[in-house]
Amino acid sequence: MQGKATVAGHPLHPMLVTFPIGCFVAAVVCDIISIWAGPVFWAEMSTWLLLFGVLGALLAAFFGLVDYLSAPMTATAKSIAAWHMTLNIAMIVLFGLACAIRFLDHTSVAGYALTGLGICVLAVAGVLGGSVAHTHLVGSSEADVGTAREAADRTAATPRERLARDAEIELSMPSARRR
Repeated sequence: MQGKATVAGHPLHPMLVTFPIGCFVAAVVCDIISIWAGPVFWAEMSTWLLLFGVLGALLAAFFGLVDYLSAPMTATAKSIAAWHMTLNIAMIVLFGLACAIRFLDHTSVAGYALTGLGICVLAVAGVLGGSVAHTHLVGSSEADVGTAREAADRTAATPRERLARDAEIELSMPSARRR
């Protein structure tokens, strides 16, 4: 279930996304402080956090694309991963625009609005990415996929058995409903 972008059996993309996510959340916190308390320092700090977040997101996106192209996935997992990727591209564009606007004016209302919209898109994209990793087990090692553990539905099965069951259900659906 792993793609080619791994180090010591661990996928790089999930490790790298923590930095931009932290930067973007910290930028929103700085914005709230800036709007509430007023010092331009916090708005400027938010602008720099947006820049570092966008740069980190571009790096994480590269390794995510490598995994998207090389990891074996079911059709459902591939579809969710495509939405995850699309939303993350939109998020990078939103935060990039917010950063560009805010370098001209750190307290720009449009910059604040784009940052707020970007964090909302980030939240949805993150839920989809979590689904790809935790529900569809993309990025899991073969050893992990073969280990039995209790699922949310209280059944003890290996992830490989769950994937086979999900693929069987997916194949039994009419082709019009699979899309």
